[in-house]
Amino acid sequence: MKKNTIIYHYVQALVNSLNRHGKDSKAILANCDIPAFSGNNNELRIPTDNFVKLLKQTIVELDDEHFGLVEPALPIGSFFYASHVMSSCANLGKALELGIGYYQLNSNAYKIELVEHIDEIEFRVSINKPELDPDHLLAEFVLNAWHRFASWMIGKNILLKSASFNYAPPKHESEYQYLFPCLRKFDQQWLSFTFSRDYLAMPIIKKNTGELEQYLRNTFQNLLFTPIDDQSLTAKIRLIIEGYEENNFPTFTLVADKLFMTEKTLRARLNKEGGSYQKIKDYMRRDSAIYYLTKQNLSIAEIAFKSGFSEPSGFIRAFKKWTGSTPTAYRVKE
Repeated sequence: MKKNTIIYHYVQALVNSLNRHGKDSKAILANCDIPAFSGNNNELRIPTDNFVKLLKQTIVELDDEHFGLVEPALPIGSFFYASHVMSSCANLGKALELGIGYYQLNSNAYKIELVEHIDEIEFRVSINKPELDPDHLLAEFVLNAWHRFASWMIGKNILLKSASFNYAPPKHESEYQYLFPCLRKFDQQWLSFTFSRDYLAMPIIKKNTGELEQYLRNTFQNLLFTPIDDQSLTAKIRLIIEGYEENNFPTFTLVADKLFMTEKTLRARLNKEGGSYQKIKDYMRRDSAIYYLTKQNLSIAEIAFKSGFSEPSGFIRAFKKWTGSTPTAYRVKE
């Protein structure tokens, strides 16, 4: 896994669920090498591999594939069997039909419907007890997981036309631009996403048993952090940067050349996506710094160098701007 990070909001959502079920969340966090913070820490970030450990342990502790956020609990193994059923179908339409049916037989925690419109399909979800999901982790997980797995089955990203949420914009709304890269609407009647009905006829790419088993071993990385065939310029630029030494970023001119664009065109298209080359570099430097701060054997100067800074002072100023904390103070919290 790349040195990606995730906001602490998601950790707190799992902690809240563990506490509600009488589990020792502090001990579980410690086992996953995640610090236990109190108060509002939405701006803090942790490495995603630590978060994946927490997801897996939460499932085991609560015996629930939906993290204790539904009633009744979803038995462990549900996704394993559903994925085998779905991936053996002829096309996506049949796979979704059988997958939805499988989940409805196993649990009435939420209802899923495929609603047909003129030229698009709406994947609609109604959670039975939304009060059990006050942080909206389940809502995001269900929509995102079904979209990602459906995309994996046909071997291409299903382009979303829109995503709707039956709650107000959350404090971590900025993360939604990555989870749901489409038109987003809040305070709606349903949880849903829409896509072209043409996808339903697309064949399921027959994977061998080993491929499916590999996918299942990395379920959370695949469902939450690994876009299928992400064609955004931001994703392409990140891939270009990742091919360089960790402390050496290619020039904007070189990136434009690799993408066969003029600098003006690339700048305009990035702006249309709501980003810039500087933002991409900053996000990657931030994630790299947070990752290395969990390695206690590295000095701040070494981390600054590995994160692409020529001197520690510039790194410290940037890190404080990103997180509201100095690297040293952040490491103490770790």
